[in-house]
Amino acid sequence: MHSWRLHAANKETDSELHEEVSSLDDQDRFGSKTPNFCIIMNSSGFHYHMVILLGLCVVTFLLAACQTAEQRMMENEDLSPVNVDAEILTIGFYNVENLFDPIDDPKTADDDFMPTGKMKWTSERFDTKLENLARAIRLINDNNGPDILGLCEVENRFVLERLTNEFLPEGIYGIVHTDSPDGRGIDVALIYRKSMMLYKGMKLHKVPLPSVERPTRGILEVTLEKGGKFLTVLVNHWPSRSGGKVQTEPKRVIAATTAASVIDSLTSHNPNADIVMIGDFNDEPSDASIRERLRGLEYPDGQEFDGRMINLAVRPSRVDTIGSYLYRDSWLVLDQIMVSPGVLDENGLILRDRAMTIFHPEFLRDYHPSQPLNPPRRTFVRGTLYIGGTSDHFPVFARFGWRE
Repeated sequence: MHSWRLHAANKETDSELHEEVSSLDDQDRFGSKTPNFCIIMNSSGFHYHMVILLGLCVVTFLLAACQTAEQRMMENEDLSPVNVDAEILTIGFYNVENLFDPIDDPKTADDDFMPTGKMKWTSERFDTKLENLARAIRLINDNNGPDILGLCEVENRFVLERLTNEFLPEGIYGIVHTDSPDGRGIDVALIYRKSMMLYKGMKLHKVPLPSVERPTRGILEVTLEKGGKFLTVLVNHWPSRSGGKVQTEPKRVIAATTAASVIDSLTSHNPNADIVMIGDFNDEPSDASIRERLRGLEYPDGQEFDGRMINLAVRPSRVDTIGSYLYRDSWLVLDQIMVSPGVLDENGLILRDRAMTIFHPEFLRDYHPSQPLNPPRRTFVRGTLYIGGTSDHFPVFARFGWRE
């Protein structure tokens, strides 16, 4: 079923933005602040208990109304797949939120993620994180796992080797990784099903921020082959909003300009090139970096497409009751999947899903009473308080067709 097709199935984590997210909800949850309603109940007895119960009923009603509105919106969208007779290729992306090993790397600023560091990052916590991530990855694509998965916020190749060889079925996935210039040591990477795709090569494209800015992650270009036809995947993790969305927007516009240049180079050699662009863009589909500079637009069924990339995240972004990331009680679709117009032909990668899926099974969500919107359950809250969650983002994926 669609749930963008909504399946009911911390950072420049990006962030410093994401560290701001330790909200009053988190404070209330762990006792640094006593909720006002608790004071009222203690002092005023039965009648105030009734007031609280009534309030909870109202909240429940409003949440149900939101779900109904979401369902109505989905019913008005034609999300039925196209090219259903083609072989299926599932491509996804997952911001795995600070996937560090507990071993010191003198070349990166990873001191916080050591057993004696600020996060008290032990081997046991590292293994728990890998177990949680592997469970989520396996469940994508009807319990078969994705065929191609882009990742960001991974420290090094070692964490990927442990994930794919010890926690996912051994030998299934190949790894594509290279170190990015990000000073924190968080990289972009890709894993792919070796029985389906052949790895042909990779490049890392530098995002040229001004010299006064600290370096950011590059854009990873991966070339894969299947049946003599080529597929290019661009894995992205654009600069965060730390410091303010408006103030940092120029950095994401530079990243969009870099990505656009890579795409234009590929399509200048082959106008029908099959290109998939995935990542945490730290902007939404309606923001200038995506919509105006990159020209990542919704595909209008049956009409000529005049953008650079077809953005399968546009339709999910119109629903306000789910997103890939929750910021101050607002759902955002920062994690996106886009494809080149080459998918509209009948060869190689072809369009199947009209919208990407935001994958949010219950075990990835935070159901603590202080979190009524049930956001992704993070590994840490309030900076350094370990709660053992998986990531502060939900993974996203889309199914494509493939014809040789």
